[in-house]
Amino acid sequence: MVTAPDDLSGRFFTPLVLAKKIYIPAIVNRWKGFYLSKMKCLIYFCFLFSNLTTVAQPAPPQREDSLTYADLLKSVKEVELSDSLYINASTRLKNPLDTNTVKKWFAFILGSANNNRLKNRSYYLSGKITVNEHFDLLILLEKKKKDDSASVQVVYLITTKKDGAYIASIEAAVAGIRKKSNYNISSWLYKDNKIVIDSEFTVNETYYTDLTNYKINKGGRFILSPKYD
Repeated sequence: MVTAPDDLSGRFFTPLVLAKKIYIPAIVNRWKGFYLSKMKCLIYFCFLFSNLTTVAQPAPPQREDSLTYADLLKSVKEVELSDSLYINASTRLKNPLDTNTVKKWFAFILGSANNNRLKNRSYYLSGKITVNEHFDLLILLEKKKKDDSASVQVVYLITTKKDGAYIASIEAAVAGIRKKSNYNISSWLYKDNKIVIDSEFTVNETYYTDLTNYKINKGGRFILSPKYD
């Protein structure tokens, strides 16, 4: 017979029983602790390498860049002015512009609060006049749809430097309802860079008309003229 340790004093066991009661559980517990510690290390390294794999994945392709100014000019035909050009808001839609191009070359139209402006507007480049040695003149159409019953179209005349830098702009034509007023504005652009804007609009059921004259100076700015000769 074999005497058990002090914590089991007073009890006697055979070697087989002693092994089952003391040594085998001790060995099992030791291997269990070793196994659990190794499993924790394995799980940690699996987690670490999975994160490294995620970080190492290539970045998604970026959005296509906006048009260069040269490409922008190539996308639209030159307007030939024999004498004058009539401009109204029913100008045919040509060359729709993507959001990036609008933000890059026509950000001044969007204004400071431009977060939602592009959501309900489309922009079209309708023509260009590049014969002047100091500036280019672009014709840009903005189509805005607020809801199913009201829409507004605006035609801008925009002057830019030869590298595309913005100089000035003017609303040459407007058609539709804006701020509860009904607009029908058109204009004439003459070969000598003079502009006559013919405005018709209704505000609170009152009808108004007006003729406004401008001259594009050598710097590409629109100067208000007292009369048109």
